[in-house]
Amino acid sequence: FFSPILTTMSNPLRSIAMWTLNVCSGVCIIIVNKKLMGSKGYNFNFPTCLCALHFLFTSMSSKVGTMLGICAPVDKSIVFPWRDLWTFTVVANLSIISLNSSLMFNSIVLYQISKLAIVPFTCLVEMAWYSRQFSMGTIFCIVLTLVGMAMVSISELRVSTNVIGVVIALSSIVFAGLQQLLCRHYQTKHSMPSNDLLAQTALSQGSTLLIFGPAMDWMFSQRWVNTYEFTDIRAFHFLLLSCILAMGVNFSQFLVLGKFSAVTFQLMGHLKTMLVLLLGWYFFGGVVTVTQTMGMFLAIGGMVGYGVTTAPTKKVEVAPNDEEMASAEMLKTPSNLDRVNGGGK
Repeated sequence: FFSPILTTMSNPLRSIAMWTLNVCSGVCIIIVNKKLMGSKGYNFNFPTCLCALHFLFTSMSSKVGTMLGICAPVDKSIVFPWRDLWTFTVVANLSIISLNSSLMFNSIVLYQISKLAIVPFTCLVEMAWYSRQFSMGTIFCIVLTLVGMAMVSISELRVSTNVIGVVIALSSIVFAGLQQLLCRHYQTKHSMPSNDLLAQTALSQGSTLLIFGPAMDWMFSQRWVNTYEFTDIRAFHFLLLSCILAMGVNFSQFLVLGKFSAVTFQLMGHLKTMLVLLLGWYFFGGVVTVTQTMGMFLAIGGMVGYGVTTAPTKKVEVAPNDEEMASAEMLKTPSNLDRVNGGGK
């Protein structure tokens, strides 16, 4: 929706605008969702329904944009087989739900560091399943990131004894990693660009989340979404803002597709990580132990090293997904595709 404005800017200003929109929307949606769903916020403990609202809001905005000629129409000649569609839908939905649930149950630190571990997980799967070879430097960085993730998780258990939260965080790594691998596989198999993949799967993902979401959220919170009362009008404002930011995350991801190198995407990803950690500590406080701090630096250092050892000259294409996406935010290197908020999203 900002395309007409961006086209009037010079190239440097356009790049700065794209960077700003991508980083701000990706960081802000995590903080907003944590405030909305967290116990220190408005206790909107319905991560699955929140994902469904994000999809519906983004899909509706995209259709309106297409009608107004702002968004490019989808290539309807591309056929996505039903079996592949529903396989991707199930895995992608589990990815989104687990990421948003991890944000709801865990601290910002564990949530964000667990997202960093998605890249090493996809690399390990490719090594085991596809016999992909990595340099010793890359393997060292992967191990470093996983050690940092383990230190943060163990410290989280000692501080809060939140076993369920840590289990959900670990499951989010698995499902998000599998979603990235499937995204890459189907895009290659069907010669499908990321925006067409999003258009082909958005309806099935949004509808299934909307149908099954209330029951799944009941298992988390023992409450039905229709019983939630907006006693504080600010809770509704945060819900609306979350949906707007979800649209901003998806929109900004497609704006920057192919515009920046993988190294630039790495820098953007690390900047988002640091901002999320700092803002999470500033807004929500909590105990950050020495072990967690060391684990954070190890994990971030591992990802920085990974970016250096695998830095290609090719452009990056990001896996389409909800904020969280959510999240949609690790990048495509030769080994994987990143996602973003979601999320919850």
